[in-house]
Amino acid sequence: MSMFTSFSASSTEHQLAENTLFNWSENIVTESLDGILNTFGASKTYEKDQGLNSSIIPTAYYTPEKGLGIGALYVGLYNLSDAALSQPSSISLNSYYSENNSYGVSLKNKNFFESDSNRLFINANIANDASYFYGLSGQSDNVTNYTAEQFSADVIWLQKTSSHLYIGYGVKGASISPTDIEKNTLNNTDILVKDNSIGGSIKIDYDSRDNVDNAFKGINIGLQFNQMYSYSQSETYEQYQLYYSQYHHFKDIVGTLAWQVKGEFNSDDTPFVQLANLGGDDKLRGYLEGKHVNNQMVFSQVEYRVPIYWRVGMVFWTGAGSVANDVSGLFAETLVSYGTGFRFNVKDRVNIRADIGFGDDGAEFYLNINEAF
Repeated sequence: MSMFTSFSASSTEHQLAENTLFNWSENIVTESLDGILNTFGASKTYEKDQGLNSSIIPTAYYTPEKGLGIGALYVGLYNLSDAALSQPSSISLNSYYSENNSYGVSLKNKNFFESDSNRLFINANIANDASYFYGLSGQSDNVTNYTAEQFSADVIWLQKTSSHLYIGYGVKGASISPTDIEKNTLNNTDILVKDNSIGGSIKIDYDSRDNVDNAFKGINIGLQFNQMYSYSQSETYEQYQLYYSQYHHFKDIVGTLAWQVKGEFNSDDTPFVQLANLGGDDKLRGYLEGKHVNNQMVFSQVEYRVPIYWRVGMVFWTGAGSVANDVSGLFAETLVSYGTGFRFNVKDRVNIRADIGFGDDGAEFYLNINEAF
């Protein structure tokens, strides 16, 4: 998920972003670093009068699955309406290359039209990633290494029907091809097969957040239904996503308390590579992505985000989740994680994050762009 700056006609939103735990004056070091970041377009504010605000930022990258890597982040901010919007439209391109030869590029484009009465969201991803297979629900202690070649894209149009309520229609497609599957393994890898799927989406979304990608306050709750057709299996399958998140900015203490509950539910004929995947850098940090995969998934996480000083902040979180073949089996086994991390603000509401998450198998470290939710 990506994060962008916000623009507001009032001083209240700007003040929310500026409050830090330690109100020390900036010094020659921080001012010099600000100057360097500004050369990349990483200023702290969005200047509406400048039209397209562009930033190109070199980044570092680390996940347990892909290892250490480098990349580049492009962020563009622009306004599609003369009205005073709570946030500008945005486009981001995030690229990476890691030490185990994983590489990819992701696109996120969010457009807000006519005083936010209509929205157009576009997401696309091309990647060649090192991946791991442990069977369904992580039932095997043996890991099978493989490479996932994937392309995915989805486009959704959202129209406001009443205050904060949107109805949306979209299309999505994905092609995922497991290659270089490890031969000497005890796991049954027959379900690791290529899948090409395309389909349509219907979405009901209530969104009162002050910023879609990095909120300080507000609620987001909704339902998305995907009707998909797998060309590889020559059959249809269904996907349901239920989600709820809320953000509370404290008046008397610095920071934002954020919490999230999300469920993903897939029909029995969903291809393995399209199933719910619990773990990784945004769903229950502390667990390997690819180890806990199944038809049904529910998880929740609570996170306290506090700006410390200048561009530096910290987060503290805990979470729990479960995957199962059917809904009745959820929480027969519950996974719990907790952790902490640092944030470095490269542009207003755009952070580099360094997190360490603890799960049943120990600790996992993540270095990435954007908040987990």
